[in-house]
Amino acid sequence: MSNYYNNIESPLRGELEHPGSLRDFDWLQISNDIKPFLQDGRVQEELNGLMRSFYQEYVYARDNYTRASFLKRTFVQDVFRADALAGDWALDEVDVCEMTERWMLYGKEKEFKDLLIALIHVGYHTSWDEVRRRIDEILRRMEVEGTHKGEAETGTFYCLVHGFTMIASSSVKAERKDELIQFFVQHWDFLRYVYSVMLRCIVGCGFSNFVSVANHVANMPPYAPFLHLFYAPLQERFDDLCQKGAKQEKLKNSLAKLSMKMEASDPDTELDELCEILFPEEFRDMLNHHRPKSYKELEGEISKIKQEMQGTIEILNEQINALAAQLSAAVKASVPIVEIEHELLRFPSQQALPIFMQLNTLLMGNVAWSQAALAIRNKILEKQDEELKRSMNITAHAGSIVNGMVQQQSNYGIETNRQFLA
Repeated sequence: MSNYYNNIESPLRGELEHPGSLRDFDWLQISNDIKPFLQDGRVQEELNGLMRSFYQEYVYARDNYTRASFLKRTFVQDVFRADALAGDWALDEVDVCEMTERWMLYGKEKEFKDLLIALIHVGYHTSWDEVRRRIDEILRRMEVEGTHKGEAETGTFYCLVHGFTMIASSSVKAERKDELIQFFVQHWDFLRYVYSVMLRCIVGCGFSNFVSVANHVANMPPYAPFLHLFYAPLQERFDDLCQKGAKQEKLKNSLAKLSMKMEASDPDTELDELCEILFPEEFRDMLNHHRPKSYKELEGEISKIKQEMQGTIEILNEQINALAAQLSAAVKASVPIVEIEHELLRFPSQQALPIFMQLNTLLMGNVAWSQAALAIRNKILEKQDEELKRSMNITAHAGSIVNGMVQQQSNYGIETNRQFLA
């Protein structure tokens, strides 16, 4: 234990009494010496008690932390994350809103993100309903009051702490919370634009209008897999954003550009769960209502429709062949040709014509059929023209009968009968 006192406790107590007394070399040495004690149950409670003042400086961005050397700040951050009792300390000591306001004044966005990750990691929890109520009220005011307080940029910090709060208060397991906060921080560069549209207030970027925001998002290749997460709320908020000054036609063009980009990209759903946690009341509905299908998804649907159509065509061809075979057998059994004609003309022309063509092939060489076939064909084609006139309300143009025949053959996948009667 003498090593603990000499190498850890004594120099840290000296730093608390005389901030800045430890040099960079000292912080490097302490960082190395403290590692075995972080897992030593005999000193964990004592070490936590010693570090609490440093944690206070860290969490609330006090001068003794913000003005300290990089190595001191790194030491405090690392020990906080590794301290098994840090979560219990934070439960009693951390006020999320006060913490955020202090960090806005400090202005170090990256270190603030690291702090949020650390708080999730140590299992910090509090009365989340009250925190959410306070943060939601601040975010609502930002739409009217803007995202600056004096020189401090407030939008980014409040949106970051909103995300932290929503993740920390979610019902997912602790390990998943760790993953989600990592995703949140990793993709903040994109998510700030989602927040901007959701809040109707541009957050964390230098753009002055939503048309510029939308065009920028559309032009960023790394955002392409996640564009559906931006497009859906932008479409939903379209009227609101136009009322706030966005040019309607320009914003509509931006939406069209985003849609084209999405169609040409494979979507990535990695952030979908996160966005539904961040905006639980409405985001899923927005995605369902406004998410265009990607090119790959459309291609898959078209392929499925083609398969279904092919199946339908095969079934129709089987039915046509079966009917033609039955009629052929009837002719060969000396059923009067006029009865065969009557049966054919009961069908709509688009069905009667392919049956007739198949029947003509089956009865090739049958004298009785050959004598009547031309007249039957012409009656079917006349019926086809009448049906076209009724359905399209136009006068049949020259060649319409031939075109109709070719179309029917194409529709039903029937090979043209080379021996068709002249």
